[in-house]
Amino acid sequence: MGTQDILRKLTKELNRGIASEPRAVYLLTEIRKLIEHDNARNKYPDLKFHCDWALHSKLDGGAAQEILRQFDAAHPPLRDQKLGLHNLPRALRSEINRISKMKSFSQDLCQLLEDYKLPPLTKKRPADAWPHFLQLYAKIVQDTPLVVTGTTAQHISKVVIHFQKAKKKLNGETIFAVTWTIHDKNGQSGSIQVFHSYAQ
Repeated sequence: MGTQDILRKLTKELNRGIASEPRAVYLLTEIRKLIEHDNARNKYPDLKFHCDWALHSKLDGGAAQEILRQFDAAHPPLRDQKLGLHNLPRALRSEINRISKMKSFSQDLCQLLEDYKLPPLTKKRPADAWPHFLQLYAKIVQDTPLVVTGTTAQHISKVVIHFQKAKKKLNGETIFAVTWTIHDKNGQSGSIQVFHSYAQ
């Protein structure tokens, strides 16, 4: 299957609208094929990582280990409550924010859609496109652990995310939380919770 075949499938799917978990998985599967076919792993590294995460029962490759290294560095001060997330060293805080808010995933995905002249994620309000897709993605990868291998981390063993949707809307907005739970080697855990919203 060539690039144009993959792009035709992606265009059709995006035009239909990514409104369910199965459609989101299909989209990510085809994007992963496109990245591999065009040898573009280095151009869209965070997108490739998130495609892989959606397609595995656990993830322990190089990209996962790099993310786990960041959580490992942040874990002792957060666990011991010596520092809040906002008090971490600037570079580490920036990395934890980038990872937990999935900013670079969003940027890579938008860049790929633009580079290949593909339709946008949704026909709805542009501001709602990413959070709407993210809630589908979070449901797909929740409980799929990022697992430490070798000597990647001194303190932690894995990181798992969970999705939780608010029971009621707030001012017409659907609210949901993505919670990153960091498990350490002593059986303790801590978490970082990120809230998102979109209008329906």
